[in-house]
Amino acid sequence: MNKLKQVGVTALDAIGNRLLSPPYGGFGYFYNHGPRDSTRIALTFDDGPSKPSTELLLDTLGELGVKGTFFCIGLNVTWHPDTLMRAYSEGHVIGNHSMWHSRKAGLMPLGGSHIDTSAAEIARVIGVFPRLYRPPWGWLTPWEGQRLQRRGYSVIGWDVYPPDWKVPEVSATELTNFVYQRVRPGSIVLYHDARSNLIRCEKTETARSLRQLVPRLRDEGYDFVTVPELLGLPAYQAAGIGRSPSHVEP
Repeated sequence: MNKLKQVGVTALDAIGNRLLSPPYGGFGYFYNHGPRDSTRIALTFDDGPSKPSTELLLDTLGELGVKGTFFCIGLNVTWHPDTLMRAYSEGHVIGNHSMWHSRKAGLMPLGGSHIDTSAAEIARVIGVFPRLYRPPWGWLTPWEGQRLQRRGYSVIGWDVYPPDWKVPEVSATELTNFVYQRVRPGSIVLYHDARSNLIRCEKTETARSLRQLVPRLRDEGYDFVTVPELLGLPAYQAAGIGRSPSHVEP
C-alpha cells in the first residue's frame, strides 16, 4: 500500500511539475528568462535566509562582485532578520517565496495569507514590500497567478535549475557543469541558498559552484545582473504607496 501511495505521489508530482512549473507550465504568468540577444544572466537563490549557508553565499557573492536575487521564506525571515538585512544592504534584491513554502496554499482557490504574511515580514526588516514572487516548488495555478497579479507581483520562473536542492549535496563541480551546459543569454538560474523551514542550514556546495562558474562565464562575455535589471521590472513597491498587501482582496 505504501509503495502504491508513493507511486501515486510521484506521478502527481510529475504532472504538477509539467503543468504548473517553468519552463512550460504556469499558464503564462512566469518570466522564465530575459532577452536572448544580450549576454546578461541572473542568479537567483531560493528558500533562505538561513545560517550559516546564506552568510557563506553572501561572502562568496561579495568576493565575486555579483548581485543576486533572493526569494525568501517569511518564516526564515522571522528567524534571521539580520541575514536578510545584510543581503539587502549589500545590494541584492529581495523577493517573496511565501510564508511557509507550502504547495497546498497556492493550490487552494481562496486565500492569500501565505503571500501577504511573508511580504509583511520582509517589509518589517528592509522597509519595503517586494514586487517579485516565486511560488514554492514552482507550482503556479491560474487562481494563484491572479492573486499575485492583483497584488502587483511579477512572477519569476527560471530556465536553468541545477540540483543543488538535493540531500546529500551534489558536488560543486557537477553543479557548475550542469549550469554551464545549459545557460544561454538571458538565462535565470535557480540556485538555493538554504533549505526551506530550517532554522540552521549547513550548505556549502552552491557557494563553491559559484566560485567555479562565475569566472568561467565571465571569460565568455557574460554579465551577472539582478532579475529587475534583466527584465526591466520594479523590485519593490514604489515609495509613498502607503498600503499593505493585507489590504488586497484574496
